[in-house]
Amino acid sequence: MREVDSEAVARATVFIDTEGGARAEAGDLLQAEAEGRFRWDEVAADLAALVTGRHPGRRDETEITLFKSVGAAIEDLAAARLVAAKQGS
Repeated sequence: MREVDSEAVARATVFIDTEGGARAEAGDLLQAEAEGRFRWDEVAADLAALVTGRHPGRRDETEITLFKSVGAAIEDLAAARLVAAKQGS
């Protein structure tokens, strides 16, 4: 359950889709936490904060960012609505 190593997690500004999902399923983050390279209070923002503008996201082009998505129903709903809108036009 890992796509990036703990070094990458430690160096990155971490964004997640949902906290509940990430805490339960994000192997990259869970393993980095177990190795002492990541703490949950270091998460910069979740997807809701990013899309509503409560968090601006990446600060500059040199910042390393990691968006960890484990899948949330709202993401599926947004994709389905986009497809339906494209088919209706």
